[in-house]
Amino acid sequence: MNFSITDVLAASQNQPYAQNFAQTALSEKDQKVLAALQKAYPQNRIRLARETQVTGFYEVILGEGVSYVFIAADTLEKLDLINEKNRDAYFQHWIFGGVFYDMKNQIDLTAPMKKLAQMVDVSKLPVENAITREVGKAENTLFVFTDPRCPFCKKLEAELVKLENVRIHTFLTPLTSLHPDAKEVSARILCAKDKAKAFEDFMLKGKEISEPAQCQTTLEANERLLTELGIKGTPTIFFENGERATGALSAEAIQKKFEAMAAIKKAIKEAN
Repeated sequence: MNFSITDVLAASQNQPYAQNFAQTALSEKDQKVLAALQKAYPQNRIRLARETQVTGFYEVILGEGVSYVFIAADTLEKLDLINEKNRDAYFQHWIFGGVFYDMKNQIDLTAPMKKLAQMVDVSKLPVENAITREVGKAENTLFVFTDPRCPFCKKLEAELVKLENVRIHTFLTPLTSLHPDAKEVSARILCAKDKAKAFEDFMLKGKEISEPAQCQTTLEANERLLTELGIKGTPTIFFENGERATGALSAEAIQKKFEAMAAIKKAIKEAN
């Protein structure tokens, strides 16, 4: 059983992350507001809009960040009329970079939204462009963005090989501004007859491929994906539920996350 983005949204209803998956993610009114904002700001990757506990005060996931906008009651009756040209007359007051805090209950209401903003719908990732490896029953899945010249990426790989019953989709995303030859190294790996072996040999054993790359690769598509997902550095990991983690996590930390997600899956199954 996989997580859906609806599960993820439901989990963020001002609750600690990964709880209350059975709740409805967005009301009909919220869906209309979301559609209006997306139409008004087509270049801003608005992914979620939802009214907070304060009437007319909406939390918005914009790209990988969280913002807030005030929407007057009469504006809700004119959502179909709003477009790029007149949007400022309707969506005038925004808050960027702030924290929505419940002083009475001492709860940071922005925190779960920030976590949600960093998540992606992994079901839409083009895994055909990744190097896929499976160990055991592959009960868990990881999506890893890595630069073969990145030392922290190599450190992560040394941890990933300790995992059991896992499927790993690795997207080669060379950061040429930091490692000028990383793109050619990545291309040579992707042009190898056995990509997975060539990748592991390079990352774990330091075996360089001497032959220049002579095939068409998915590197440009991977680089575009890196930008689309707002990934700023490597390694970046996405878990099966869409949660993002950066840096060289230990195998122990990853396994604990797998166990936590297994408990969530069980709860969802029982709730249904």
